[in-house]
Parts: sequence; structure tokens; C-alpha cells
Amino acid sequence: MVFQEMSLFRWRTVRANIAFALECKDVPKKEQGPIIDALLRQVGLEKKADAFPYELSGGMKQRVAIARALAYDADIILMDEPFGALDAQTKLGMQTLLLDIWQASQKTVLFVTHDIDEAIYLAARVLIMSNGPGTIKAELVIDAPRPRSAEFLVSHQFVELKRRILSAIQH
Repeated sequence: MVFQEMSLFRWRTVRANIAFALECKDVPKKEQGPIIDALLRQVGLEKKADAFPYELSGGMKQRVAIARALAYDADIILMDEPFGALDAQTKLGMQTLLLDIWQASQKTVLFVTHDIDEAIYLAARVLIMSNGPGTIKAELVIDAPRPRSAEFLVSHQFVELKRRILSAIQH
């Protein structure tokens, strides 16, 4: 699981934070190094492996959290508004990273967001929930080709998908 709030252990380095998931799965210590190194490369943090969370930007902290979730190697990755607190530039970079990771792993990702643009950009399917008691109000399949680029965010297809979601939210 990747949370909105930074959920790293502040007394552990980047490497040790990722190792935590492997420790939970009882992966032998001698097997952890190559797994961690591969994840650090995947999220672009090889040079920050020995840094502590206070030495990282918000985007870097979320990359560590994503690497830790991937290290656990679950069938489903749960993400609860993980990019909500990031600035626009960092957020787009994180979204692109997530799409790249998804493309490589094909893991199921359940991504919660209040950001309509983010939902359309990342999703294969968008489920719109009611205000309460939290039932599924509508479902929209995002049939845009992958891999997606930032240009998709200003395409006619994107605008039409956003119009449909806004309509579903209002009704």
C-alpha cells in the first residue's frame, strides 16, 4: 500500500525502508540486495540509497514508498491519493513513473484519487463513487492507447472522457 501521507520509517535509510517489505515476507538477507538495487534503479533513486527520509523531496519519498510496495510483490498494489500533496511538475513525473512501472509489471493497481485528470491519465477503468454511503455510481472504461504521454492530457479524447466523468458526478 502507498499512502497519501509519507509513510516511511524516518530512522531507516531509503534502502532499509525498501528492505522492510522483504523482511515482512521473510526474504533471506542475502537475497535482498539485488532486489533492492533493481527497485532503486526502477524508481531512479540509486544515488539516494543511503539517505534518510528527511534528506528527500516529497516526490523522492513517494518513489521510495512505491519501491517498497513493489518489493512486497503482491498481486494488487493499493494507492490512496499518493500524489495528492505533490506540486504539478513532480506529480506528472510520478504519474509517468507509475505508468512505466505498470507497463513493466502489469500488476493490478487500485488507485484512489479525487483528481479527474489523474484518474483519466492513469486508469484503464474509472469508478465514480457516490457521496454517501460510498456506492459505485458509475463506471467508465478508458480506452486510450498505452503507453500514454503528457500530450494525451490535452487531446480531444481526454476532454471527452473528462466531460463524461463530470456528467456522471453531477447526476
